[in-house]
Amino acid sequence: MSSLSKGANNLRDWFRVPSTELMELFSYTQTLTEEAFKRQITIFNPGAEFPSISITGHQCQLNCQHCAKHFIQSMHPITNPQELITFCEELDRRAAVGCLISGGCDDTGAIPLTPFLPALAHIKHSTKLFLNVHTGFLTDSQAAELSQTGIDCASIDVVGDDSTIQLVYGLKQRTTKDYFTTLAALRAHKISTAPHICVGLHHGKLVGEFDALQLIKQTIEPRFLVIIALMPTKGTPMSNCQPPHPYDIARVCAIARLFFPKTEITLGCMRPRGSIRRQTEQLAIQAGVTRLVQPTRATLQYLEKNGYTINRQNACCVI
Repeated sequence: MSSLSKGANNLRDWFRVPSTELMELFSYTQTLTEEAFKRQITIFNPGAEFPSISITGHQCQLNCQHCAKHFIQSMHPITNPQELITFCEELDRRAAVGCLISGGCDDTGAIPLTPFLPALAHIKHSTKLFLNVHTGFLTDSQAAELSQTGIDCASIDVVGDDSTIQLVYGLKQRTTKDYFTTLAALRAHKISTAPHICVGLHHGKLVGEFDALQLIKQTIEPRFLVIIALMPTKGTPMSNCQPPHPYDIARVCAIARLFFPKTEITLGCMRPRGSIRRQTEQLAIQAGVTRLVQPTRATLQYLEKNGYTINRQNACCVI
Protein backbone atom coordinates (compact mmCIF):
# COMPACT_ATOMS: atom_id res chain seq x y z
CA MET A 1 0.00 0.00 0.00
CA SER A 2 3.06 2.28 -0.05
CA SER A 3 2.24 3.78 -3.44
CA LEU A 4 -1.31 4.49 -2.29
CA SER A 5 -0.04 6.22 0.84
CA LYS A 6 2.20 8.36 -1.32
CA GLY A 7 -0.70 9.15 -3.60
CA ALA A 8 -2.86 10.17 -0.65
CA ASN A 9 -0.26 12.78 0.25
CA ASN A 10 0.17 13.98 -3.30
CA LEU A 11 -2.89 13.11 -5.34
CA ARG A 12 -1.35 14.50 -8.51
CA ASP A 13 1.03 11.53 -8.50
CA TRP A 14 -1.84 9.30 -9.55
CA PHE A 15 -1.96 11.03 -12.92
CA ARG A 16 1.53 9.65 -13.61
CA VAL A 17 0.85 6.06 -12.54
CA PRO A 18 0.56 3.57 -15.45
CA SER A 19 -2.93 2.19 -16.08
CA THR A 20 -1.75 -1.30 -15.12
CA GLU A 21 -1.07 -0.07 -11.56
CA LEU A 22 -4.40 1.67 -10.94
CA MET A 23 -6.38 -1.24 -9.51
CA GLU A 24 -4.88 -0.64 -6.06
CA LEU A 25 -6.25 2.89 -6.19
CA PHE A 26 -9.66 1.70 -7.43
CA SER A 27 -9.88 -0.85 -4.64
CA TYR A 28 -9.27 1.88 -2.08
CA THR A 29 -11.72 4.37 -3.58
CA GLN A 30 -14.39 1.68 -3.92
CA THR A 31 -14.02 1.02 -0.20
CA LEU A 32 -14.35 4.74 0.54
CA THR A 33 -17.47 4.87 -1.61
CA GLU A 34 -19.13 1.91 0.08
CA GLU A 35 -18.39 3.35 3.52
CA ALA A 36 -20.33 6.49 2.57
CA PHE A 37 -23.03 5.13 0.26
CA LYS A 38 -23.15 1.35 0.86
CA ARG A 39 -23.29 -0.79 -2.29
CA GLN A 40 -25.90 1.33 -4.03
CA ILE A 41 -26.00 2.97 -7.41
CA THR A 42 -28.56 5.19 -9.14
CA ILE A 43 -29.31 4.79 -12.84
CA PHE A 44 -30.61 7.78 -14.82
CA ASN A 45 -32.63 7.73 -18.04
CA PRO A 46 -33.86 11.30 -18.67
CA GLY A 47 -35.89 10.80 -21.84
CA ALA A 48 -39.17 12.64 -22.33
CA GLU A 49 -39.61 13.18 -18.61
CA PHE A 50 -36.53 15.40 -18.45
CA PRO A 51 -35.86 17.05 -21.83
CA SER A 52 -32.95 19.35 -22.66
CA ILE A 53 -33.90 22.84 -23.81
CA SER A 54 -31.76 25.37 -25.65
CA ILE A 55 -32.83 28.96 -25.00
CA THR A 56 -30.75 30.07 -28.00
CA GLY A 57 -32.40 27.68 -30.41
CA HIS A 58 -29.69 26.09 -32.53
CA GLN A 59 -27.40 29.10 -32.30
CA CYS A 60 -24.08 29.44 -30.48
CA GLN A 61 -21.49 32.20 -30.91
CA LEU A 62 -18.66 29.84 -30.08
CA ASN A 63 -17.44 27.10 -32.37
CA CYS A 64 -15.71 24.84 -29.86
CA GLN A 65 -13.44 22.24 -31.41
CA HIS A 66 -15.10 19.29 -29.70
CA CYS A 67 -18.68 20.38 -30.42
CA ALA A 68 -18.89 22.79 -33.38
CA LYS A 69 -22.57 23.41 -32.50
CA HIS A 70 -23.31 19.70 -32.93
CA PHE A 71 -24.76 18.85 -29.50
CA ILE A 72 -27.08 21.84 -29.36
CA GLN A 73 -28.92 20.50 -32.40
CA SER A 74 -30.44 17.68 -30.35
CA MET A 75 -31.94 20.04 -27.75
CA HIS A 76 -35.50 21.36 -27.91
CA PRO A 77 -35.12 24.86 -29.43
CA ILE A 78 -36.77 27.76 -27.57
CA THR A 79 -35.99 31.41 -28.25
CA ASN A 80 -38.33 33.50 -26.08
CA PRO A 81 -39.44 33.43 -22.43
CA GLN A 82 -43.16 32.90 -23.08
CA GLU A 83 -42.37 29.90 -25.24
CA LEU A 84 -40.33 28.48 -22.37
CA ILE A 85 -43.22 28.97 -19.94
CA THR A 86 -45.69 27.31 -22.30
CA PHE A 87 -43.37 24.36 -22.92
CA CYS A 88 -42.68 23.83 -19.21
CA GLU A 89 -46.33 24.14 -18.20
CA GLU A 90 -47.13 21.41 -20.70
CA LEU A 91 -44.35 19.26 -19.20
CA ASP A 92 -45.90 19.79 -15.78
CA ARG A 93 -49.39 18.88 -17.02
CA ARG A 94 -48.14 15.50 -18.19
CA ALA A 95 -46.30 14.97 -14.89
CA ALA A 96 -42.75 15.22 -16.24
CA VAL A 97 -39.95 15.43 -13.68
CA GLY A 98 -38.17 18.55 -14.93
CA CYS A 99 -35.84 19.83 -17.62
CA LEU A 100 -32.35 21.06 -18.37
CA ILE A 101 -32.23 24.73 -19.38
CA SER A 102 -29.15 25.18 -21.55
CA GLY A 103 -28.19 26.90 -24.77
CA GLY A 104 -25.38 28.21 -26.90
CA CYS A 105 -22.81 30.56 -25.42
CA ASP A 106 -22.10 34.16 -26.32
CA ASP A 107 -18.55 35.15 -27.26
CA THR A 108 -17.57 35.39 -23.57
CA GLY A 109 -18.55 31.82 -22.72
CA ALA A 110 -21.76 32.77 -20.92
CA ILE A 111 -25.28 31.55 -21.70
CA PRO A 112 -27.65 34.54 -22.16
CA LEU A 113 -29.99 33.73 -19.27
CA THR A 114 -31.00 37.26 -18.23
CA PRO A 115 -34.10 37.63 -20.50
CA PHE A 116 -35.34 34.25 -19.23
CA LEU A 117 -34.97 34.83 -15.48
CA PRO A 118 -38.59 36.00 -14.92
CA ALA A 119 -39.79 32.95 -16.88
CA LEU A 120 -37.69 30.63 -14.71
CA ALA A 121 -39.15 32.21 -11.58
CA HIS A 122 -42.67 31.82 -12.97
CA ILE A 123 -42.08 28.16 -13.81
CA LYS A 124 -40.74 27.41 -10.34
CA HIS A 125 -43.75 29.16 -8.77
CA SER A 126 -46.42 27.59 -10.97
CA THR A 127 -45.14 24.04 -11.58
CA LYS A 128 -43.51 21.15 -9.75
CA LEU A 129 -40.68 20.82 -12.27
CA PHE A 130 -37.06 20.38 -11.24
CA LEU A 131 -35.01 22.97 -13.11
CA ASN A 132 -31.34 22.32 -13.84
CA VAL A 133 -29.75 25.38 -15.45
CA HIS A 134 -26.50 25.22 -17.42
CA THR A 135 -25.00 28.63 -16.73
CA GLY A 136 -21.63 29.11 -18.38
CA PHE A 137 -19.61 31.86 -16.73
CA LEU A 138 -21.39 34.11 -14.20
CA THR A 139 -20.62 37.30 -12.33
CA ASP A 140 -21.66 37.72 -8.72
CA SER A 141 -24.57 39.98 -9.68
CA GLN A 142 -25.79 37.46 -12.29
CA ALA A 143 -25.65 34.67 -9.72
CA ALA A 144 -27.62 36.85 -7.31
CA GLU A 145 -30.35 37.35 -9.92
CA LEU A 146 -30.37 33.65 -10.79
CA SER A 147 -30.77 32.69 -7.14
CA GLN A 148 -33.99 34.72 -6.95
CA THR A 149 -35.66 32.45 -9.52
CA GLY A 150 -35.58 29.47 -7.18
CA ILE A 151 -33.95 27.07 -9.65
CA ASP A 152 -33.01 23.70 -8.21
CA CYS A 153 -29.49 23.31 -9.56
CA ALA A 154 -26.83 25.04 -11.62
CA SER A 155 -24.58 22.90 -13.82
CA ILE A 156 -21.24 24.23 -15.01
CA ASP A 157 -18.38 22.67 -16.95
CA VAL A 158 -15.08 23.33 -15.14
CA VAL A 159 -11.78 23.34 -17.06
CA GLY A 160 -8.52 23.36 -15.12
CA ASP A 161 -6.07 24.47 -17.80
CA ASP A 162 -5.82 27.87 -19.50
CA SER A 163 -4.45 26.47 -22.76
CA THR A 164 -7.44 24.10 -23.05
CA ILE A 165 -9.88 26.99 -22.55
CA GLN A 166 -8.17 28.93 -25.32
CA LEU A 167 -7.49 26.03 -27.72
CA VAL A 168 -10.76 24.08 -27.48
CA TYR A 169 -13.25 26.83 -26.57
CA GLY A 170 -11.48 29.63 -28.43
CA LEU A 171 -11.91 31.90 -25.39
CA LYS A 172 -8.69 33.90 -25.49
CA GLN A 173 -9.67 36.23 -22.63
CA ARG A 174 -10.82 33.55 -20.18
CA THR A 175 -8.73 31.66 -17.63
CA THR A 176 -9.34 29.16 -14.85
CA LYS A 177 -9.83 32.14 -12.51
CA ASP A 178 -13.17 32.75 -14.23
CA TYR A 179 -14.35 29.31 -13.12
CA PHE A 180 -13.26 30.12 -9.59
CA THR A 181 -15.26 33.38 -9.74
CA THR A 182 -18.35 31.61 -11.08
CA LEU A 183 -18.26 28.81 -8.50
CA ALA A 184 -17.67 31.31 -5.69
CA ALA A 185 -20.66 33.38 -6.87
CA LEU A 186 -22.91 30.32 -6.96
CA ARG A 187 -21.77 29.37 -3.47
CA ALA A 188 -22.26 32.91 -2.14
CA HIS A 189 -25.87 32.95 -3.34
CA LYS A 190 -26.62 29.44 -2.09
CA ILE A 191 -27.35 27.89 -5.48
CA SER A 192 -26.91 24.12 -5.47
CA THR A 193 -24.16 23.46 -8.00
CA ALA A 194 -23.16 20.37 -9.98
CA PRO A 195 -19.70 20.88 -11.51
CA HIS A 196 -18.91 18.84 -14.62
CA ILE A 197 -15.38 17.80 -15.64
CA CYS A 198 -14.73 16.55 -19.18
CA VAL A 199 -11.91 13.99 -19.22
CA GLY A 200 -9.68 14.31 -22.27
CA LEU A 201 -11.11 17.63 -23.45
CA HIS A 202 -7.59 18.65 -24.54
CA HIS A 203 -7.67 16.58 -27.77
CA GLY A 204 -8.09 13.34 -25.83
CA LYS A 205 -5.20 13.97 -23.43
CA LEU A 206 -5.31 14.38 -19.66
CA VAL A 207 -4.53 18.08 -19.22
CA GLY A 208 -5.97 20.03 -16.31
CA GLU A 209 -8.41 17.47 -14.87
CA PHE A 210 -6.56 17.39 -11.54
CA ASP A 211 -6.49 21.18 -11.42
CA ALA A 212 -10.22 21.31 -12.14
CA LEU A 213 -10.87 19.05 -9.15
CA GLN A 214 -8.59 21.18 -7.01
CA LEU A 215 -10.32 24.37 -8.13
CA ILE A 216 -13.72 22.93 -7.22
CA LYS A 217 -12.42 21.79 -3.83
CA GLN A 218 -11.15 25.30 -3.12
CA THR A 219 -14.54 26.89 -3.77
CA ILE A 220 -17.41 24.50 -3.00
CA GLU A 221 -18.19 21.12 -1.49
CA PRO A 222 -20.67 19.88 -4.10
CA ARG A 223 -23.44 17.43 -3.39
CA PHE A 224 -23.04 16.14 -6.95
CA LEU A 225 -19.99 15.99 -9.22
CA VAL A 226 -20.36 14.83 -12.82
CA ILE A 227 -17.52 13.24 -14.78
CA ILE A 228 -17.98 13.22 -18.55
CA ALA A 229 -15.46 12.47 -21.30
CA LEU A 230 -14.55 13.61 -24.78
CA MET A 231 -16.68 12.08 -27.52
CA PRO A 232 -14.87 12.59 -30.84
CA THR A 233 -17.76 13.63 -33.06
CA LYS A 234 -18.09 13.54 -36.83
CA GLY A 235 -18.10 17.00 -38.37
CA THR A 236 -16.06 18.63 -35.61
CA PRO A 237 -12.35 19.61 -35.67
CA MET A 238 -11.71 16.89 -33.07
CA SER A 239 -13.46 14.09 -34.92
CA ASN A 240 -10.22 12.15 -35.42
CA CYS A 241 -8.98 12.46 -31.84
CA GLN A 242 -8.56 9.33 -29.80
CA PRO A 243 -11.03 9.34 -26.89
CA PRO A 244 -9.57 9.06 -23.39
CA HIS A 245 -8.87 5.49 -22.34
CA PRO A 246 -11.39 3.89 -19.94
CA TYR A 247 -8.66 3.62 -17.31
CA ASP A 248 -8.02 7.36 -17.56
CA ILE A 249 -11.71 8.18 -17.19
CA ALA A 250 -11.85 5.92 -14.14
CA ARG A 251 -8.60 7.47 -12.87
CA VAL A 252 -10.31 10.89 -12.74
CA CYS A 253 -13.35 9.34 -11.03
CA ALA A 254 -11.08 7.80 -8.38
CA ILE A 255 -9.15 11.02 -7.74
CA ALA A 256 -12.51 12.81 -7.49
CA ARG A 257 -13.52 10.32 -4.79
CA LEU A 258 -10.33 11.07 -2.85
CA PHE A 259 -11.06 14.80 -3.10
CA PHE A 260 -14.75 14.37 -2.20
CA PRO A 261 -15.38 11.28 -0.01
CA LYS A 262 -19.01 12.26 0.72
CA THR A 263 -20.04 13.57 -2.70
CA GLU A 264 -22.24 11.68 -5.16
CA ILE A 265 -20.09 11.18 -8.26
CA THR A 266 -21.78 10.56 -11.60
CA LEU A 267 -20.51 9.10 -14.85
CA GLY A 268 -22.51 11.40 -17.10
CA CYS A 269 -24.19 10.94 -20.45
CA MET A 270 -21.42 12.55 -22.51
CA ARG A 271 -18.82 9.79 -22.83
CA PRO A 272 -17.38 7.62 -25.60
CA ARG A 273 -19.68 5.04 -27.13
CA GLY A 274 -18.76 1.87 -28.94
CA SER A 275 -16.59 -0.98 -27.76
CA ILE A 276 -15.04 0.84 -24.79
CA ARG A 277 -18.34 1.94 -23.25
CA ARG A 278 -18.87 -1.13 -21.05
CA GLN A 279 -15.28 -1.11 -19.78
CA THR A 280 -15.53 2.62 -18.99
CA GLU A 281 -18.70 2.12 -16.97
CA GLN A 282 -17.46 -0.86 -14.97
CA LEU A 283 -14.08 0.69 -14.18
CA ALA A 284 -15.82 3.90 -13.10
CA ILE A 285 -17.99 1.88 -10.71
CA GLN A 286 -14.86 0.31 -9.23
CA ALA A 287 -13.29 3.77 -9.00
CA GLY A 288 -16.14 5.18 -6.92
CA VAL A 289 -19.03 6.56 -8.95
CA THR A 290 -22.46 6.23 -7.35
CA ARG A 291 -24.51 7.33 -10.35
CA LEU A 292 -24.61 6.26 -13.99
CA VAL A 293 -26.48 7.73 -16.92
CA GLN A 294 -27.89 5.24 -19.43
CA PRO A 295 -25.52 2.31 -18.79
CA THR A 296 -25.23 -0.70 -21.07
CA ARG A 297 -27.18 -3.86 -20.40
CA ALA A 298 -23.88 -5.59 -19.61
CA THR A 299 -23.17 -3.04 -16.88
CA LEU A 300 -26.61 -3.55 -15.35
CA GLN A 301 -25.87 -7.27 -15.26
CA TYR A 302 -22.49 -6.52 -13.67
CA LEU A 303 -24.20 -4.48 -10.94
CA GLU A 304 -26.73 -7.21 -10.21
CA LYS A 305 -24.03 -9.89 -10.15
CA ASN A 306 -21.96 -7.86 -7.67
CA GLY A 307 -24.81 -7.25 -5.25
CA TYR A 308 -25.57 -3.59 -5.89
CA THR A 309 -28.91 -2.09 -4.95
CA ILE A 310 -30.04 -0.29 -8.09
CA ASN A 311 -32.22 2.82 -7.86
CA ARG A 312 -33.73 4.29 -11.01
CA GLN A 313 -34.65 7.83 -12.04
CA ASN A 314 -36.24 9.06 -15.26
CA ALA A 315 -34.41 12.33 -14.86
CA CYS A 316 -31.19 14.27 -15.20
CA CYS A 317 -28.31 13.03 -13.03
CA VAL A 318 -28.19 16.09 -10.73
CA ILE A 319 -31.61 15.44 -9.21
